Parts: sequence; structure tokens; C-alpha cells
Amino acid sequence: MSDGVFDWLYGVLAEPSEALRAVAARKPVGWALAVIVGTATLLAAAGVSQTNFAALTGATFDELARIELTVAVILSVAGCFVIVGLLHLVARLFGGRGSFPGLLSAMGFAQFPSLLWLPFMALARVDGPVAAGLSTVGFIGIAIWVAALCVVSLRETHGLSTGAAVGVCVFGAMIPVVAVAGLILLGIVLAGAIGAAWLGAF
Repeated sequence: MSDGVFDWLYGVLAEPSEALRAVAARKPVGWALAVIVGTATLLAAAGVSQTNFAALTGATFDELARIELTVAVILSVAGCFVIVGLLHLVARLFGGRGSFPGLLSAMGFAQFPSLLWLPFMALARVDGPVAAGLSTVGFIGIAIWVAALCVVSLRETHGLSTGAAVGVCVFGAMIPVVAVAGLILLGIVLAGAIGAAWLGAF
């Protein structure tokens, strides 16, 4: 496969395994971040354009657009580094041999099909059950497609089997849930201990 950004973007749609393997090997981190930020910015801009400003007292298009686009850029970059970093560490535990820049690059290009949400966002504004059904199916289908490309990115970057790559994603998704549940449980235990100590003082 050619080493051009447009070749990689087309390859993600037509030959995802080969394209994401090539991206992971070349590690074009800057282009990957451009895909992530560009995708998040366009989707956020589409969301702002569909906002019902009549229901938002005092809000203007410029203010909402500035806030949403800023949040989209910051969260997309920060979230990308956190999520890919977590998956990279879990992949290492599963025997992966890839690098963090390689996985970050592949995961970034794997987000490219998310742009296909744009026509379905426009379709969702059309009244009627047919449009609502088609837009819902479109959103879910593209989400599954992007999730599958993330699995392929892990597999091709770290040299894992497809099953191991799916396991990395599942295990990686469980870690934040377990961490939050652990913090809540710790808070309950500490609150109970403090309450018991306070009552024992009287």
C-alpha cells in the first residue's frame, strides 16, 4: 500500500487490515490526531447547527459553537491519549508487541468512518418513523463498524489474534468501571467508619 494519507484513509474503508497495519508501522501520529480532531470538530459543528436556539434562552450560535468546538477538540485529544494508553497497557499484558505511537496512529485513522454519521444526523431531523428508523440503524451500524476497526487496529499493531484483541477491548472497558465501583465502595466504607467513630465518641 502507498504511504500517502489519502491512500490510508481510502484503505481504512476498502482494505482496513492492510491499511491499519501500514499506518501502525509508519506511525503518522500527526495525521492521526488531525483525523481525530477533524472528525470530532465536524460532528460537533453539525450538532450545533441542529440546536433549537428558541429553546435556549440567551444562547447564541457563536457562543454555543465556540464552546462546543473547544470542548470537542480538548476532549477528543485527551480522551484519545487516555483510552489508547489504557488499551496499549492491556495489550502488553496480553502479549502484544506493538508501540504506543503505532497504536495511536492506527486508532486515529480508525475513526475516519465516523464522518458518515453526518448524513444520518441530517436524516434524523426529518419527521416520520422511516427517517427515525433509518437514522438509528445508521448510527448503530457506523458505531459497530468503528468499534470493529479499533479491534483490527489492536490486532495489526500488537500482532494479536482477533480474539485476543477483542479481549483487550473488553478488559480495557472494564477497568474504568471497576475503578469507579471501587472508589464508590471505598467511600461508603470510609463514611461508615467515620460515622461509627463519631457515634462512639458520645
